[in-house]
Amino acid sequence: MDPPPPPPPQPAHGGYAQRFSPAGLIHAPLSALLEYSSGVLRAQAGGGGGGGGPQRGEPSAGADGEVSIRIAGPDDAPGAGAGDAGGGQQPADEEAPAARGDEAGAGGGSGRGDSPYQGYDVQRLARWVEHALPFSLLLLGVFIRQHLQGFFVMIWIAAVMFKSNDILRKQTALKGERKMPMLIGIVTVFTIHVFGVYWWYRNDDLVRPLVMLPPKEIPPFWHAIFFIAVNDTMVRQAAMVVKCVLLIYYKNSKGRHYRRQGQMLTVVEYSLLLYRALLPAPVWYRFFLNKEYGSLFSSLTTGLYLTFKVASMVEKVRSLLASVNALSHKDLHYGSHATTEQVLAAGDLCAICQEKMHTPILLQCKHIFCEDCASEWLERERTCPLCRALVKPGDIRSFSDGSTTLFFQLF
Repeated sequence: MDPPPPPPPQPAHGGYAQRFSPAGLIHAPLSALLEYSSGVLRAQAGGGGGGGGPQRGEPSAGADGEVSIRIAGPDDAPGAGAGDAGGGQQPADEEAPAARGDEAGAGGGSGRGDSPYQGYDVQRLARWVEHALPFSLLLLGVFIRQHLQGFFVMIWIAAVMFKSNDILRKQTALKGERKMPMLIGIVTVFTIHVFGVYWWYRNDDLVRPLVMLPPKEIPPFWHAIFFIAVNDTMVRQAAMVVKCVLLIYYKNSKGRHYRRQGQMLTVVEYSLLLYRALLPAPVWYRFFLNKEYGSLFSSLTTGLYLTFKVASMVEKVRSLLASVNALSHKDLHYGSHATTEQVLAAGDLCAICQEKMHTPILLQCKHIFCEDCASEWLERERTCPLCRALVKPGDIRSFSDGSTTLFFQLF
């Protein structure tokens, strides 16, 4: 008896070979990547399902010691020849429909019966995106060309806004080490920038929304977005000028008043947030109140917008009132002023700044720190620096570091 022929080489990863064509990647990148990734996922799913039965092309021993070899076809599932060693087998064309039916009807199986259809839908979607992408990029290029000046202006003022916010935060963190010429120079540059932008657009309806007046003419949609974005950025830049003036004032004031400085910066920021929330209202009011769409439709959309705007203003008004209340409230809600005996018992040395205590504060956990040091710490944390006990309840967000929100208020 001749020895049995060697088993045929098994395909990689359970019979699913992943072929990645560079030409296909260049011609249809999304389809090629999706097809390759789906093949990898099927290979991983099929490779982990091997059980106790023999694999494809492997010899199986019968009860009488004879060895039989079964050549598996492409439609046969792995491990299907486990029970064919001792007897005859059903033809492959009769087994395939039943196997496909079982795979399609099994709810807890591997799900391979649905994967070809799902993969086909995903590939169709990828091909559609590939066909639509060049045309979409062409339209985007035309749109940018039509509004080229607006794009450059938005990029410029956004970059200046981010840089100005960073400069102001650094100057606030310097505290007593701030240099007066630097602060005066920052105020001058910020003021020139704000007036320069409005002078450049002096013939447009860019100034009227600043005093809550709607534009004279109905602005197109993209013009309305541009007006609101420019005004929103310039108002924040003007608020930075006010914050710099506060830094100059507290730099020249006698003693250290960093707690009061932080409260003032917070009040300025919440006032700015309230004003920024009102700023888009005149533009959108004029935009929605367009009689060309019909009196009923325009009145309905305008009324809905004003209703949504009023509802969104409630939280900002509450935050502003809370910041003003914290400014006028002289008592410390996280502790009390320490007596001379308590300071001497604690050693008269602040654990935060490692200097002699200035206006010592006794926290609720009985630890003593400088008032400015404790205030600065509790602007970021809610616990004691030493024992980590909760000493300050959560309240409104503080902007004592001089920062401002960088998100645009477009609606």
